[in-house]
Amino acid sequence: MSQPLRILLIDDNQDDRFLTLRELRRKFSDLEVREVSDAQGFEEALDNWEFDLVVTDYQLGWSTGIDLLHAVKSRFPNCPVVMFTNTGNEEIAVEAMKSGLDDYLVKAPNRYVRVPIAVNIALERAESRRTKIRFEAERSQFLEQERAARAEAETANRLKDEFLATLSHELRTPLNAMLGWVQLLRMGNLDEVNYARAVKTIERNTQTLTRLIEDLLDVSRIITGNLQLAMQPINLEAVIRAAMSNLRPAAEAKAIAIQFQANSKIEPIAGDSLRLQQVMWNLLSNAVKFTPEGGRVQIRLTQTDTATTVTVRDTGQGISSDFISHVFDRFRQADGSITRRQSGLGLGLAIVRHLVELHGGTVQVESAGLGQGSLFTVSLPKVREDTSYNDANAQTSANTRICPDPPGVHLLSGVRVLVVDDEPDTCELLALILGECEMEVKATTSLPEAISLFSQFAPEVLISNVIMPGEADYALINYVRSLPAAEARAVPAIALTSYARQESSDRILAAGFQSHFAKPIEPENLLQTIANLLGRSTNA
Repeated sequence: MSQPLRILLIDDNQDDRFLTLRELRRKFSDLEVREVSDAQGFEEALDNWEFDLVVTDYQLGWSTGIDLLHAVKSRFPNCPVVMFTNTGNEEIAVEAMKSGLDDYLVKAPNRYVRVPIAVNIALERAESRRTKIRFEAERSQFLEQERAARAEAETANRLKDEFLATLSHELRTPLNAMLGWVQLLRMGNLDEVNYARAVKTIERNTQTLTRLIEDLLDVSRIITGNLQLAMQPINLEAVIRAAMSNLRPAAEAKAIAIQFQANSKIEPIAGDSLRLQQVMWNLLSNAVKFTPEGGRVQIRLTQTDTATTVTVRDTGQGISSDFISHVFDRFRQADGSITRRQSGLGLGLAIVRHLVELHGGTVQVESAGLGQGSLFTVSLPKVREDTSYNDANAQTSANTRICPDPPGVHLLSGVRVLVVDDEPDTCELLALILGECEMEVKATTSLPEAISLFSQFAPEVLISNVIMPGEADYALINYVRSLPAAEARAVPAIALTSYARQESSDRILAAGFQSHFAKPIEPENLLQTIANLLGRSTNA
């Protein structure tokens, strides 16, 4: 139901108010009018009554129409005002119109009928002004949003260009070192010391590229919501110490002291040990990277009844106030130029934040500014008694290596292994690695040949890519697990994949593989897995 039209009628002549009100009621059926004849009534109306329009005389016993006009407009700038008087003149009319008057009528016996017309026109003009104001406000808001969106797009485009330049640099740098040493190895003129140096350099840069690829894959999983955790009770102190051990050589090279302090008793927490080790490695790696020679990195582990907290404090270069709010953003680095002093893609801390949040925790950063070091605080919930774990997907705890020492040659000697992969280089490499342990190896890049070899060669272990070009997914393992011979169906199978997503892992195990490796493959881990599957592990 629409609101009635509310008019404030100001005139100290009762007869004039009556005649004006009569004409208004003839025009407007749904009308509320408040009549004002003195200063007190006017002030009360201004303070206590909501009105849509004012009709006023000019010459009043206590004031003038101009003064009333100013009073109304100062409180209600958009309220239309009509002056209906027989005591004004042209100068008064001009002054009133300049002050915001909407219409001026000369009061006469035959002019009362014009008041409703003037009121109607004034209301329409007021509505037109309000519409224009709304339009201008919406237009200004739209333009501001458009400017903000354009600025955001330009920033995103700049960050993309910076990231691609950084990615090119980060990929080419290790590739350059690897290619150079490979060419020197091919010449065959390296002495024993430089030969070992070449192998070590190639291995180190391969690991660097692997980490870059894993970071990119993790970001892809984060964006698509496919990054999952294999939860189990874990010893967080062991996870931290494992990360410290991995980074100690880099810290020692810069004479950086790494100090660790923990409460006397830290209870297990619920988490994915490999992902939490990734969190700790990224935080410690960042601290070591941005701390100058002779600096210090302090790690503290504490626990309360509800949370476990890890703090990483360094004496490094610190973080500027302009950048600290972007520390955990993807592809953002304090120095994104190609001349920057530190390497990296600017993904590590973004991954840290997401992994911590997946664990139900929080990560925060503090810094007093450039040159003042930084403090990262990770808070994780304690394990609950009702927490359930996915044992099938549980990873080895962070303080236990999959293979402490490669299994002895005698443990795997004579083992028949069938290797199936569409990449000839992968087949050749695996055949060489397995052959070094005196295993009998057959390798093929063809699914039909693999099926034939499986029947003729009778392998004790199958190592196969999960997807072969032009074939259905898991075609080989489906064939093997459907064989009538129970002994053939029971052959242990190891999957190779270029995809390391958790859902891929679940599908691989459900398809019939006992284990799986994401490329690139660590030979030591592969050999240990074969030994474990055959019950020949040195740990058995």
